Amino acid sequence: MMQKHVVGNKAVAALLAVNFAVSMAACGGNGTQGQPSGAGSASTAGESRVSKATAAFFDSKTEIPAEQAFGTKSVWFDKGSGVDIDDESTVDYIYVFDGKGSVTAYQTGYYPSTDNGAVTTTYGDLLGLSEDELIQLAKDRDKDCFDNARENYLATSAKFFADKAEQDTSKAEEITKKGEEFQKTLSKTEYEEPAAKPSYLKANSSEEMLSLQIRRFNEQYADYYLEDSSNAGTFETVNKDLELKPIDAVQLDGMRLQGYSRIVTSVGPNNKGFTGMEQ
Repeated sequence: MMQKHVVGNKAVAALLAVNFAVSMAACGGNGTQGQPSGAGSASTAGESRVSKATAAFFDSKTEIPAEQAFGTKSVWFDKGSGVDIDDESTVDYIYVFDGKGSVTAYQTGYYPSTDNGAVTTTYGDLLGLSEDELIQLAKDRDKDCFDNARENYLATSAKFFADKAEQDTSKAEEITKKGEEFQKTLSKTEYEEPAAKPSYLKANSSEEMLSLQIRRFNEQYADYYLEDSSNAGTFETVNKDLELKPIDAVQLDGMRLQGYSRIVTSVGPNNKGFTGMEQ
């Protein structure tokens, strides 16, 4: 039995014209293709901060159980599965725990199906940052991910509706109209900062996990809009479980990382490590 503990939530031409108008507006109206926001990584900036230590959130001479770890006001980084940590390893989410049982998940990595608009954050970008600077970086990258996802989806959704209209000629006019409405709605959608959500520790006979919620841009939005616009949503919230298998510390230049197989944090030189849930 799984135990659950609260840690202490008509046409192609018409469509392309709409999309072109939106893209022109996004580029300042002069038709110049700009560099996507958040593209690439800020590793160069990170290198200039190496001499300054990154904020550390734990420095205990005794091992810290999971309940205490995630019940402490702290910032953690999504490590990914089976990934070794170095300066160039990517961080796709940053989690800010408030010490009161809730966590805010910020998306810091975005990898679109197109070749345009990727957002990449590495551990090198975190070097030398204070707690406030880490959180601000998380917020900035989360907005970059949204902005780039929206711009990419303006292009891919225009093609989606155009293809649908071409496939179903009897409803081409209706589909085209919906596509135009969708493009206008999407172009006006503004970024919303994610809210803090409760996090939980879960355990069964074979594994322990941290369960939390992440919000991301819904790139299936157009499918639902075509069927029933009342059910369309720009964002989707998904549950994410992170395995809690303690790992050894990894020392970077100016930052010591320790935690679990899927999530790590910055610690001091004396931090002994973390354990699973208390028995």
